[in-house]
Formats: sequence, structure tokens, C-alpha cells
Amino acid sequence: MSTTLILFITIHLVALTYFFEHLRRVYIRSREYELKEDRFSLPFGFIRLRHVIALYIFCYLLWVTGSIILYRYFIDPSSIPSEAPTRLFNLEI
Repeated sequence: MSTTLILFITIHLVALTYFFEHLRRVYIRSREYELKEDRFSLPFGFIRLRHVIALYIFCYLLWVTGSIILYRYFIDPSSIPSEAPTRLFNLEI
């Protein structure tokens, strides 16, 4: 394993740990304080806590997917099969 891959995996594991800890704290706080969800207590009158959590999960999954794609593209290009023509600019006159 290369040090770049080890660092990549470590960053993702730390981010996953932070992600679960953050969700756990939000869950505990939401059970600790009973909040009424009406048009006066909600931001913009319609955004609920479950919408924020769903957006947070979606953004995390998007970040993981994007970082894996960028890792394969920039750091480990051997994992992507290249079928591009090799004689693209080699013009014979």
C-alpha cells in the first residue's frame, strides 16, 4: 500500500467517525428538547430537522463518491482503463 492510499483511507475513516458522532449528537439533542414544529419555529416555515439530516447524509455520500473518483483519476490513474487513441496528435505527412 502506498502512503497516499493510507492517508486517503485514514481521512475517510476520520470523516466517517465525525459523521456518525455528529448524527448521534443531533439525535440525542432532538430527544432531549421537545421542539414544536410549526410555521413559527421552523426556518423558512418548511425546513424540518429530517430535511437537514437527509441533506447532510446526501452531501456526505456525494463527497465520498467524488473523492474516490478524483483519487482514481489523479492519484491512481492505472485503475482507469485508457482506451484513448495513442496516435491522436501524431500526424504523418
